[in-house]
Amino acid sequence: MTGRADYEERRQARIDRLNGAAEKATAESEVQCRRSHDLVKDIPFGQPNIIGRPALPRLRERSARAMDKAVEADSKADYYAGRAEAAERNHAISSDDPEAIPKLKAKLATLEGQCKQVKASNKAARAAGKEPAPWYTLPYLGKEIRRIKDRIAQLERLDSQPVAEDIHFDGGIIHENTEINRLQIIFDSIPDPEIRSNLKRWGFKWARSEGAWQRLRGSNALHAAKRALGLEG
Repeated sequence: MTGRADYEERRQARIDRLNGAAEKATAESEVQCRRSHDLVKDIPFGQPNIIGRPALPRLRERSARAMDKAVEADSKADYYAGRAEAAERNHAISSDDPEAIPKLKAKLATLEGQCKQVKASNKAARAAGKEPAPWYTLPYLGKEIRRIKDRIAQLERLDSQPVAEDIHFDGGIIHENTEINRLQIIFDSIPDPEIRSNLKRWGFKWARSEGAWQRLRGSNALHAAKRALGLEG
């Protein structure tokens, strides 16, 4: 079965991390805002100096810097909160989802039903002399139906193909990790900058948690790994 068994847990953990970052930034913004206020709150208007405290211009500078930090932290909070909200709203079907194929088939059935409904509505509208659905409705649905069918076929091929044996090369190993749905390249030591650049160009990303460069499993993943490593012309 394609996908990761921990997909939903990882998805929720990412949302929780983003919400946590937003809360932390909000708290920092409030701290800096209070600090900005407290630095100058006891200074009478027009008073240039106060005995035992720094000169007023210095206090104003420090207050302004604190307020700048408050604004910056507030912007970070908005950014992370927006990302968390987007992640929660995102209902795109990920190939990492072990239920991807059933979900895609359900989506396909819905789209095909919509397509039949539009065709029937258009036929009835023309018979009654009314305006049919916009011209682009059926082409759009047809394109989506083809795209979903292609994804289902791709995932089914991936499910049916045998797991590739590890490929050893000078300095490391190529490993197909079915548990996390990734093709991994594990090096004996840190690869040089040129190899790292090639890996990125062929869609591989460094995963510190795995100690590997990896990308999503797929029909082209092994080819990409070999090209990135110069094992294939």
